[in-house]
Amino acid sequence: MTPLVTCQNLARAYGKGTDALVAVHSVTCELRPGEQIAVTGASGSGKTTLLHLLAGLDRPTAGCIAWPAFDDNPRGRVGVVFQGPSLLPPLNVAENVALPLLIAGVAEAEAEERGLIALATIGLADLAGSLPEELSGGQAQRVAVARVLAAEPQLIIADEPTAQLDSDLARRVVDLLTGVAARLNAALVVATHDPRVAARLPKAWTMSDGALTC
Repeated sequence: MTPLVTCQNLARAYGKGTDALVAVHSVTCELRPGEQIAVTGASGSGKTTLLHLLAGLDRPTAGCIAWPAFDDNPRGRVGVVFQGPSLLPPLNVAENVALPLLIAGVAEAEAEERGLIALATIGLADLAGSLPEELSGGQAQRVAVARVLAAEPQLIIADEPTAQLDSDLARRVVDLLTGVAARLNAALVVATHDPRVAARLPKAWTMSDGALTC
């Protein structure tokens, strides 16, 4: 089975010289289709930086990262659920869900249809015309999951997706993420501080001072 992502001695530093902040260093790992992994660690341990590298949103300052299953082009193959609000305020829910598809070149009618199907799948079809400001925190995170579902990625990255939710909503969001990943046979990587969330995923990685233990 071809790995989705491979990392070899990966590092990411910000700044130069003695003032450089090393967020990630000496990371060697790989992700395969269908894997579901929790990434745990204290704040500032490098979890978010690692997730951004895996998603192709940031580039390493040392080491190698590759996406063999994606012909080394992760664009359009990775869905990201960001930490905190990520919906665009001027767009309604349906437009927010369809936007990544439009950016990827999907025809408007198809993007709209896929977005509405994704919202219906997670039980939010009735909010399609609502603006982000009209949503609760839990609803907004579920819309972010719907946006990933509509794009049908092969890798799903979620950065602290339950950090601002109560325990019941957190459980529902994790259910959605694991269910969507299983439905798409996509790999799922979730960064979390919550041991209850981490326990829901079959594998665990730990970040500490920028280093990863698999």
